[in-house]
Amino acid sequence: MEKNKSVKRMDWRQKVLISILGSFIVILSILFCITYHYFVKKIETGNEKVVLMTFEQAEKNLKNVLENAELCLDKYVTNDLIWDYKNDYPETDVESNELKVKITDSFIDEMAVNRELSALGFLRGDGWGIVSSAFRKNRTGNTQISGKLLEALRQSKNAYPYTTWLPGWELSLNSESPLRLMNQNASLIGIKALGESSELEKDGYLIVAVSESDIQNTYRSVAFDDSTAVLVDGNNQIISNVGGNLLGEQLETGNDTQNIEYALDIYDWKLCDMIPKQEYMKDAKDIRNFGVLMCLAAILSTAFVSIVWSRKYTRPIELLMRNMHHVRRQEFEIDKPQKLGWEELDQLNEELYYTAQSIKDYIERLKLVEKEKTEEELLALQYQMNPHFLLNSLNSIRWMAMMTNNKIVADTLVTLGKIITPMLRNPSLTWKIENEIEFLENYVAMMQLRFSHDMEYNLSCSKECYDLEFPRLILQPLIENCFVHGSSRGEIRTINVIIECDDFIDVKVINSGVFFTKTQLEEIYIKMQTASKASDHIGMSNVYKRLNLLYGDLGKMTVESNEKCGFIVEVSFPKTAKCKMIIR
Repeated sequence: MEKNKSVKRMDWRQKVLISILGSFIVILSILFCITYHYFVKKIETGNEKVVLMTFEQAEKNLKNVLENAELCLDKYVTNDLIWDYKNDYPETDVESNELKVKITDSFIDEMAVNRELSALGFLRGDGWGIVSSAFRKNRTGNTQISGKLLEALRQSKNAYPYTTWLPGWELSLNSESPLRLMNQNASLIGIKALGESSELEKDGYLIVAVSESDIQNTYRSVAFDDSTAVLVDGNNQIISNVGGNLLGEQLETGNDTQNIEYALDIYDWKLCDMIPKQEYMKDAKDIRNFGVLMCLAAILSTAFVSIVWSRKYTRPIELLMRNMHHVRRQEFEIDKPQKLGWEELDQLNEELYYTAQSIKDYIERLKLVEKEKTEEELLALQYQMNPHFLLNSLNSIRWMAMMTNNKIVADTLVTLGKIITPMLRNPSLTWKIENEIEFLENYVAMMQLRFSHDMEYNLSCSKECYDLEFPRLILQPLIENCFVHGSSRGEIRTINVIIECDDFIDVKVINSGVFFTKTQLEEIYIKMQTASKASDHIGMSNVYKRLNLLYGDLGKMTVESNEKCGFIVEVSFPKTAKCKMIIR
């Protein structure tokens, strides 16, 4: 079988170069897309602001046109000629013709004053009507009321006394209908019922037409950059438009236009400007194309710079990797690096070189320390024989005392052995309160033998505190001071030791046989802080320094005196804090 050909992998320099270029392309593409879409959005927002500002004025213009037309209809609601025609008042044809002439003349005069009206007319419920246009054309005749016209008349009855507006091209009219004169051109038609009768066929209807051109003029300024502005009714049907032939169509939103809509306060209508995106996207496309070219140029420039600069990175990094390989194999004999590239990387190589040298020196020191440690262990094993020799010697003396019936000496040696044993066998800085109490009892027994039992010793401590950590032998110097300075052959004096445990361990040592003045207490406190070996307060100084070394500022020691209790030493230190001092 043929061996599989090994796939050549990219080295780390190629990976770095590809990573830099890839990251740069991704970041640049994201920034370009964000900038491009932001620019397009700004254009659309600007278009919307301009159009909406124009729509506000267009709404006012459209309102004025429609309100003028409605005022004209309101004027004819009380016109006698209209009511005579509605009630078929003339009895002869001559009188009827004269009435029609008067009405048409009135309509023409009204349109001459209000030039925004393209036609005026009146329709009776039975279908007979008369219409005049702004071009002085008059028509009378019968109109078949059905379909859209019937629906429009019903809407006007329901909307009474308001006017109903609808596109003129929606009315289905017979050829003889005079209303056909109104919608010869695209226009909006307003219908207002007289409201005389509740029945549709017995009422009369005033009709006005406003031409499409006049409607367009109210909002023509909205259309710009080949956009199409439209007026839409409540059914979303286009009833007027500027810039296209969309009358009667439904307003739709296309992807190729930006539709900006503006709701009107009248008739549930709205204005809409449809701006072709291709018009304002020309500049955006130019920016996009320019941005693409700039991105390509930036990518090529980055690639060139990356290749040139990578040499200043790769050579120092290769040396760093080679030296790190030697260090990993515990080969610390590496050459001091030369300047190969960027200062930071060269400095990194130098740091690795000095680190390797430090490790090599440290290993040499460790070897020396291990050798010295072995020697110290041998000495320690040898020194362990001394305590055993001392204890064995005490036991031998005690045996000789018992042989000679000297019980006091024998008991004293037993007590001395109990005192010495924990001092020799426990090298730690602390032990449990129970151990301290046991040691104090043995020590007090020894001291009472020495001072002829003229000192009473009392200790108060809860059993719950026995397992707490306590500084070794810290109370022995204080008890010793009580015996040395407080004993008296003339009276029995007391030593009271009180140990209380809360967040702190508080200890009081009270000697009833000593009293000091305030000045003497201040001197004791100063000597306690600065006592030398020749001072008579070396024991208290020892306790003070040990508290400071073990607990820092948390360890406290104070002294006081009063005639009732005597001399009082108070010691306080935290129950849970770890010792500050570290034994090496």
